[in-house]
Amino acid sequence: MQREARRLLLLRRQSLIADVARKQALRALAEALDTEARSAALAARSRGLVNASGARLGDTTGAALRARADFTAGLSHVAVQAGEAARDAARQRIWQAETLTRAETRARRLSERVDEARAALAAAKAQREAARELPLARKLQSRAES
Repeated sequence: MQREARRLLLLRRQSLIADVARKQALRALAEALDTEARSAALAARSRGLVNASGARLGDTTGAALRARADFTAGLSHVAVQAGEAARDAARQRIWQAETLTRAETRARRLSERVDEARAALAAAKAQREAARELPLARKLQSRAES
């Protein structure tokens, strides 16, 4: 019976650890989704600003033209970096989803094993109780026959 109780205790601890891992994986997946969305939005907004900052009608100075070109180049660079960050976050999202699936599977299996260990402990207790009552029943039976 002690062996069953120790096994149940160990499985409960492992189950708690698995639940924590599942929650961490879920949080990491949410963060990856958020990062992916923010990066994609930044890339789209930066590309939109680059497109909107095209040539203007009218006279302009060389310095203003140079400043606009520098600004557009900077925005273009930001758009490229944000696009790369969005792709990286998408890969991270896929990996985190797989991690979450593994964590949920482990938690489910441990939960099943905890249920089995509980049943084994209950059976061991019942068997021990039945073994304890058996000599008493024999004594009572032999006295009744006398």
